[in-house]
Amino acid sequence: MTPNIFPAVRYKDGHAAIEWLVRAFGFEKQAVYDAPDGTVAHAQLRFGPGVFGLSSTEAGRTPDNPWSTVRQGIYVSVNEVDALHDRAKAAGADIAMPLTDQEYGSRDFSVRDPEGHLWGFGTYDMAAPEAEPNIFVGLHYRDSTTALAFLERAFGFRKTFEVPGADGTIAHAEMRFGAGVLMLDSGPRDERIWNENTQIVHVYLADPDAHHARAQAAGARIVQPLYDTPWARAYYALDLEGFLWGFSTYKPAS
Repeated sequence: MTPNIFPAVRYKDGHAAIEWLVRAFGFEKQAVYDAPDGTVAHAQLRFGPGVFGLSSTEAGRTPDNPWSTVRQGIYVSVNEVDALHDRAKAAGADIAMPLTDQEYGSRDFSVRDPEGHLWGFGTYDMAAPEAEPNIFVGLHYRDSTTALAFLERAFGFRKTFEVPGADGTIAHAEMRFGAGVLMLDSGPRDERIWNENTQIVHVYLADPDAHHARAQAAGARIVQPLYDTPWARAYYALDLEGFLWGFSTYKPAS
């Protein structure tokens, strides 16, 4: 299997973010492409088989680029992008950017879901290796039930796991699209952990204790220290620009 769902995060200072993520979280640089003004047009960092995409907020800023207006989003690599675009459009999805042939060879389009999360679907594969995914996008929704139905109808995601919440709501769910996994959380956010974020990057690793010590030494803001649950050992941290990360021994349901 090959990972096909990737976090896409835009940092004010892309180069500083790359160096910090390498030092604090143990990422490796896979590719870094600069824009003409010296900001990061696109970069790919690796953590084991997992790939994480980032850029600078000023890179590619144009009135017709929906990614200029957000700091986080989700990119999904697909082969039949035209068919998926037609499916999403028929399902009433808000097409933020129509099908476009990019100068770097990808053909893609962008969509906003019912709660404003920005999605990109395209043929660019992020050079992800053939391996079990270990990086997972997590999204917070006010209404997970509506979100689950939309993601299935518009994109073809398949629900694999669900934790019921109060009053018929869904507290947590997981969906798959090919090899990729998406995690959804709903209900009141713990502001101590989420801060102002509605998106999180989850990373599976075997030794969260050593990773926690490394991140803490590098200045990561630990918003949930190491703790144990029946299903995992985990901790949560904010990076140098306040994006939320979760590191744990948890592997999503198949």
